[in-house]
Amino acid sequence: MKRIIYLITSILILSSCTEKMDVELDSSSTRLCVEAKITNDFKKHFVKLSESSDVFFNKEAIPVTKANIKVSDGTSDYLYEETSQGYYESVTKFSGMPGTTYSLSISDVDIDQNGEKEIYQAQSVMPFPYDIDSIKMNYDKRYMNDDGDRKAYWLLSLYLQDDIETENYYGFACQINNKLVHDTITEVVIAEDTFFNGGDSKGVDVGFFDQEKPDEIIYDNDKITLETYAMTEDYFDFVNEFQTMDQTQTPMFSGPPANIRSNISNDAVGFFAVYAITRNSITVNIEQ
Repeated sequence: MKRIIYLITSILILSSCTEKMDVELDSSSTRLCVEAKITNDFKKHFVKLSESSDVFFNKEAIPVTKANIKVSDGTSDYLYEETSQGYYESVTKFSGMPGTTYSLSISDVDIDQNGEKEIYQAQSVMPFPYDIDSIKMNYDKRYMNDDGDRKAYWLLSLYLQDDIETENYYGFACQINNKLVHDTITEVVIAEDTFFNGGDSKGVDVGFFDQEKPDEIIYDNDKITLETYAMTEDYFDFVNEFQTMDQTQTPMFSGPPANIRSNISNDAVGFFAVYAITRNSITVNIEQ
């Protein structure tokens, strides 16, 4: 049986993590940092490119400009255009199709400044989205965090039937009134299906709203939406490793921790993430 990763306490652990980690890096080498996502949302999808820097340097990452970027599904090619420095969007809107393999190609970049253009590639398959039975909001003013302090939280509970025939990898993030409040990779709650073990979840807390954080305060009649991500095993492991190594960096790839996996070729860091999203909403009814 595989380990259970960060479900109920993930966000609390990450938000209070202060332990420093020693990471061996080659500071003389510059590498391409890639943040790229394809989902089943019908939208313009993005790729973000920057140059790596030492993980412990508090410096803004240098954007990589004028790259040629293409995503292919084996039938159609989607070209990307640079809308701001280092940020590229698909020229047309499209939605990823579950079960389809997507290929990313990045070319016309010279990261090592040797006068020769490089090509970076990645592939990933979009999993099929998960069926969610229902969600429920619960208020808990007795919740104790890792520091032993009692704080007030709204908790979002998930009810679903896990498929025992396949290995599933879950990610969870929450919206308040259509605004994503768990919007960074360190705030996504992740879990393997060993937590559900092919059965009925019977209510698992997958969303946490800290009532001391202004953007997470819940009011009566607020619309709460749970985003459930169907992730590949590789992307799940990448998020897990990144959260473990999190040093509260800004931006996300300001440095290249050597032991975090990547599915980008040519020694790049980052990940080409392809996943399906299921959304379920509920309206909060605060009893007077």
